[in-house]
Amino acid sequence: MSEHRVSPGVSPALVERDDLPVRSARDHVWCLDRKHRRVLAGVNCGTHRTLGLFTETCNRCWIRRRPRHTWLVIDHRVPMPVDQADQPDDRRDGIVVVARRPVERAGVGRLEIRLRGEIVAAADLQLCGIDHRGVVRHVQVEPAHRQRGFGTLLLDAALARGPGYHWSTTGIGRTEEARDFWAYQDPAEPLHLEQPHYCTHMRQANGELG
Repeated sequence: MSEHRVSPGVSPALVERDDLPVRSARDHVWCLDRKHRRVLAGVNCGTHRTLGLFTETCNRCWIRRRPRHTWLVIDHRVPMPVDQADQPDDRRDGIVVVARRPVERAGVGRLEIRLRGEIVAAADLQLCGIDHRGVVRHVQVEPAHRQRGFGTLLLDAALARGPGYHWSTTGIGRTEEARDFWAYQDPAEPLHLEQPHYCTHMRQANGELG
């Protein structure tokens, strides 16, 4: 996680809100709303005690009272296996990224975001470790949890599964909401939109080859 500069003016009470937006733990050049460069604006680090997560606050957004000045930081790099996530323990009380492995090699797997045990967002993807390709097939966020960054968190979690891979997506949708989502993205890896580059192993898993 990047280094933070502490600003004395941020109230700790604000970071205990349960409806804060979320963001992955990777390095980001800009603040959450793409308004300020982090290195120039300064970032304040805090803790959400209830969820057991770190928070970050863009100091410039805080001064200007922008609504998304503070966000929760989620470790997206090592998803929790689904059988572990299904166990009734304290991990269900926070926000976790959960992985469902594909049934066969290069088949369709699934990533989920769980909030207090409830699935609030999910993405289907295919990975091939032989050809170093990844295809994001679908990103879906429950309506009640949209506009909080869960879809972007899922995309970061997906790309982290194959650093340096050749990444692409299937159709991204034609709704205004879908177009806004993809236009907002600043992915960690180059991503070819609406041009799924399936390798032979993926096509075989999809039943396209005999």
